[in-house]
Amino acid sequence: MYVVVGLGRNKLFNKRRPEIQIIGEILDLSKNGAKKTEILYQSNMNFSQLQNYLSHLLEKDILEESFITNDNGIKSKIYVTTEKGSDLLDEINKLYTYFE
Repeated sequence: MYVVVGLGRNKLFNKRRPEIQIIGEILDLSKNGAKKTEILYQSNMNFSQLQNYLSHLLEKDILEESFITNDNGIKSKIYVTTEKGSDLLDEINKLYTYFE
């Protein structure tokens, strides 16, 4: 159950974050590519929650996996918001403007 406690994106709900807010945070963090640990810490989720969200967003082609290679030649997997995901993020941001 969600409880409205005020206006604005950060104060809209006090018990739990809505799924759409979590998805928006993941998409925003992944706009320029982000490692799983970066998304994990900045979105304040546990590993299994993040796995569920990433799996779903990848399945729906909202996120995509990519690889980057650092200066030492080590490959790292990153998650990048697709064009479809960017469109969704724009719509989520529009939605939240109604509550500001």
